[in-house]
Amino acid sequence: MTLPWDAATGDAIGATWLLAAIAPGGAFGRQARERERTFRRGDEARARERIALVDRAARELDDARLGALRAAIAAAPDPRAALLRASAGGVLGDVDFFELSRFLDSLGEVAALLAEGALPDLDVPAGGAALRATLAAGRTPARTFYLDDGFDPALAAVRSAFAAAQAAYDAARNRLVERVARQVGVDRVRDGEFVLMRDALSGPVPAGVRVLREAPTYFLCEIALDEAAVAALAARDAAAARVADAEEAVRAELSARVAEEAVELARACDVLGELDALCTRAQFARRYACTLPAIPLESRVSFTDARYLPLEETLGRHGRAYSPVSLELAGMGVVTGPNMGGKTAALRTLGFLAACVALGLPVPAAAAGVPLFDDIAWIGIGAEAADDGLLSAFGGEVVALRGFLERTGPRPLALVDEFARTTSPREGRALLIALLEALRERGALGLASTHLAGIAAAAGLPHFTSGGLRALEARDGPPLALEAALARIARAMDYRLTRVAEEAVPAADALALAEALGLAHDVIERARAELG
Repeated sequence: MTLPWDAATGDAIGATWLLAAIAPGGAFGRQARERERTFRRGDEARARERIALVDRAARELDDARLGALRAAIAAAPDPRAALLRASAGGVLGDVDFFELSRFLDSLGEVAALLAEGALPDLDVPAGGAALRATLAAGRTPARTFYLDDGFDPALAAVRSAFAAAQAAYDAARNRLVERVARQVGVDRVRDGEFVLMRDALSGPVPAGVRVLREAPTYFLCEIALDEAAVAALAARDAAAARVADAEEAVRAELSARVAEEAVELARACDVLGELDALCTRAQFARRYACTLPAIPLESRVSFTDARYLPLEETLGRHGRAYSPVSLELAGMGVVTGPNMGGKTAALRTLGFLAACVALGLPVPAAAAGVPLFDDIAWIGIGAEAADDGLLSAFGGEVVALRGFLERTGPRPLALVDEFARTTSPREGRALLIALLEALRERGALGLASTHLAGIAAAAGLPHFTSGGLRALEARDGPPLALEAALARIARAMDYRLTRVAEEAVPAADALALAEALGLAHDVIERARAELG
C-alpha cells in the first residue's frame, strides 16, 4: 500500500495506529491490503462509494456476524497454487484436495453468513458448491483426504482385486514360513531377518531360507520365496499398480473439475480479501461510533466533536475524559493557546480524520466534511529528518520541510507544529510567516500551532485559539503525583477551538501549569517576579 504520508507523519497523526487498528486477520485480507491504494484528490467518487459500503456494513452487520465472517475467512487456506497447477493440466494430490475442500467450506460459510439479508449486493462468488459436495466424500474424521470408492465404481473393483491378491500372497508366504519353522524346530519364524543358531541345525540350512551373513555361532537369514510365493507377489504388485492407476485417473478427473472452476475460485480469493478488509473497517467504525463524512471537492474541512482516537484511548486507560475538537477551515490557519491546551491535539485530529478518509473509513466525529489530499505532512516537532546526529533539531526540521516542499502535489495537508521553535524568536517568526505564505500560495490546507505573536495576521490567515486554563481547583499540601496533577489540569482546561482576532501575545499559562505539575515554589515565584 502506497501512503500519502511518510513514517514520521504517520506516527504524528496516528495513521500508524490506525493501520494497525484495521489490520486484516487473514492471509487474503493482508494480500488485499498490499494491493490497495489510498484515495487521493480525484478519487472522491470511489472514496464515497467505499466509505458508504463500510458504513452500511457497520450498521447492518452486528459484531457477532462481523467476527464470524472474519473467522471464516482467516480459517480458509489459500488454494491459488493448486488452482494454477490444475489450470496448467497438472494432477493434484490428496493434500491439495483436502485444502481445497477446507477453502470451499469457508467460502460456503461466508456465503451463508451474508445470505441473511445484509449487503445483498456484495459480490461474493457462489460457485464451488458442487465441487465442495464432490470433495466431501473424501474428507475423513482425522482431517485428511482419502479417495473413497464412491468417487469411481472402478476403484472398488480394483481395490477388491488387490485385496484378494494380497491375501493370496500372504497365504503363500505363510505356508512357506510354517514349513521353514517346522524344519528348524521352532513354533514360528520371525518376519524379516531372523537368526538360526548353528548348534540348533541338524543338517544344512533348509530350503526356502536365504543366508544373509554367517558368524561362528549363527546364521543371519531371511525367507527366500518359492515359486508359488513369487507368482503371488507378482500378482499382488500388478494389482497394486492397477489400483494406483485407477486412483490417479480419479485424481486427474477431480483436477480437471477444479480447473473448470479455477478462474471463479481465484476471484473468490480476491473477494475474500476485500471482504476481510471491509469487515475490519466495519468493526472499527462500530467500535469507535464513526460517521459517514462528506468529501468535498474544494479545499475545505469542517468537523464537529471529532476525536483523535489514539489519545482518547490513552486517556481512557487512565480514567480521564477526552474533549472532542470542532473546526471549520478553508486553506491554512493558525492556532495558539496555552501549553497543554490542545493545540497539537487539534493538528493531530485534523490529520487523523484525513487519514481515515484516505483509507476509506468513516470518521470518529459527530459530523465531518474532509477532502482528499495529494500529500499529508507533519512539519515541526517530531518530523525532524533522520541524520544520525549530524544536524541540530532546527536543521533536521528544515531538511524535512525541504523534502515536503519538493515533493508536494497540488493539494497538500500541512500540519505545522511549532516550527522553528529552537532558533531565535525573531528569525523563527520570520521563517514561520514565510512558510505559511508559501503553503497558502500552493493551495495547502492545514493548521500551524505556535506560541509566537502576530503570526496569523502577518501571514493573512485565520486565527484560532483554545479556551485556555480556567481557575485551578484550590488545594493545599505537597505537590500531587503526576497522574493526579494531570487530571486536575484537565478539569480546569478549556480545549475548545474558537476563531478570534489574534492577540498581541498568545496566552501560555506556563507558570500556572508548572506550579500545578509540582515545580518548586521558589522557582515559580522567581519567574513571577521576573515577569513583574
